[in-house]
Formats: sequence, structure tokens, C-alpha cells
Amino acid sequence: MKRIIAALLFCLLSLPAGALADTIGFKGYQIPGLKVEGYIGWHKVKADYVGEFNITWDEQEVLAAYCTDMLTFGVGGEYKVQALSAYDYETYSSLYQAAWIMENYSPSLSTVDDAYYTETATAVQAALWNLFDGWDLTKVKGSKQQSSYVTTLYYEILAEAAGVDFSTYTFKNEFHYATSDNRQDLLFATSGVGAPEPGSLLLMGSALAGAWGYMRRRKKALRA
Repeated sequence: MKRIIAALLFCLLSLPAGALADTIGFKGYQIPGLKVEGYIGWHKVKADYVGEFNITWDEQEVLAAYCTDMLTFGVGGEYKVQALSAYDYETYSSLYQAAWIMENYSPSLSTVDDAYYTETATAVQAALWNLFDGWDLTKVKGSKQQSSYVTTLYYEILAEAAGVDFSTYTFKNEFHYATSDNRQDLLFATSGVGAPEPGSLLLMGSALAGAWGYMRRRKKALRA
């Protein structure tokens, strides 16, 4: 019996390490964007596929997801996922501004005219690349109207996000930042029901181990 209990406790204490490697599945684009190009410094960077990703996070519902790494390609696999609240808003202001832009402009999280889904998703993605990589949009490969709409919205939302006071702002959605060694980093929103945090699992395992130790000591004391 003692061996069984010890094995169960070991498994519980091992859960946090496994929880650090969350699985993200890529299901395509739920809102495709337009082709764009711009600069990081003097380096021209083109993107043929932009827009809002359709992903799964350990089989949980993801409302909206965007790439935050302009120079890395591919989505899906093992990621380290942390809640936005785990980051200090002053130190990681770009991350908070990106989440604010998604919450207020992403077609899946805000009210957007169906006719402008593609353009809005493009502007949101371009703005996030600007915040994370210093990428600056210079050309939208679409009609003249599409190019004008995306470019105007791009500069507007960046300016608005820069003026938000995150010490008082309350997000309506739960945001998470997913980082990978060889895939695009992602910022995504969920409805608020997240996976157990590794810290919580560790605390639970430690508490169980402590309770088990206490029961053993108590039994020994009673026998004595």
C-alpha cells in the first residue's frame, strides 16, 4: 500500500514538468489576411500568409490567435504557455498592447463588419509584428481600397494601444503567450477556462505529500 501511495505522489509531483510543454495544434486560418511587406531596419520582409490562426491548446477552445514572430515560420507542436498576467505590464508593455489590440480589433473578439474581416485581421497581425519585431508595414498587396484601409487602421490601433493605462485596464478575455524554440510564438485568447498552471499542480502535489507525511507520523505516534 505504501508503495502505491508513494508512486501516486511521485506522479503528482511530476505533473508540473509535463505541464510546461503544452500542445498547440494548427488547424489553419479562421480569418485569412492579405499579403504584405515591410522592413525591419533596412531588411525587407514579405509575408504571403497573414491573418488570424485557428489553433487548439491542449484541446481547449481558443477564440483568436496571432503570430508574434515575424521571422520564424510554422505553427504547432510543443510550446511553453504562460498567462498574460504572469508578465509585468511595465516591463512587457508590447505584450499588453498586443493583447489590447487583439481584444478590441480582432474580428473574432470584437464587432467588425463582415466585409472588412480580411483587412482588419491583416492590420491586427501587422501591428503585432510591429510591437514584437519592430516590423513596419509599407505595402499591402490587395486593391487600392484594401491597402488604404489596412494601412490607416494599422497606424490607428498602434497609436491607441500606446495610450492605454494597463494599471487600470481590465481584459474581457484570458490571454496567453506561447513560446517555442523552433516555431512562431503566439498570442492567443480563450474564454477564461485555462489549463491548470504548473505552479498550482506543484502546490497540490506538495500538499498531498505533506499530508501523507503527517498521517505517517501520527500513526507512528499512536503506536508508540
